[in-house]
Amino acid sequence: MDKIINPVIGEEIVFHTTSKQSKGEKTVMEVLIQPKGGNPLHYHNLFSETFYVIDGELSVQIGKEKMKLKAGQTATAPMKTVHRFYNTSGKQVRFTVELRPASEGFENVLRIAFGLAQDGKAGPNGMPKSLVHNGILMHMGEGYFVGAFSILEKVFRYFGNSPKAKQIETELLEKYVQNK
Repeated sequence: MDKIINPVIGEEIVFHTTSKQSKGEKTVMEVLIQPKGGNPLHYHNLFSETFYVIDGELSVQIGKEKMKLKAGQTATAPMKTVHRFYNTSGKQVRFTVELRPASEGFENVLRIAFGLAQDGKAGPNGMPKSLVHNGILMHMGEGYFVGAFSILEKVFRYFGNSPKAKQIETELLEKYVQNK
């Protein structure tokens, strides 16, 4: 079992099926988020995300539709569709996320971001403190923010595209992803 933990925000992820294991077909992760946890509106051009609630209640927005999923319920955000998940229930929630096709880059983003958090290099929101680290992760994970966060994304990507950033990316992969 391959489990990663972000101690800053109390989020846990267990990789059930990785891109390598499924030969690129799917990535399946079990996620535990705390109250008020979640992510901003974003989209992916290369994969869809399906959320399946195991325990608790997960708020999900797909496009303009907002829903609250309870245990046993599912929702899918197709490729290129704005979406987010978040926890407003006041209790932790456990769910799976399935990416189709798989995304090794997204898997690497999670490993690196959680590793940086464990090493004290994340802010109170759990995101890396470094603009370069954020830029590298934005590119690697193939995620695109919308709204106010899209301005931050442009800043992150600018810093993440320098020659020095390529060297840092290699170092991050070696430290947090190698042999996973």
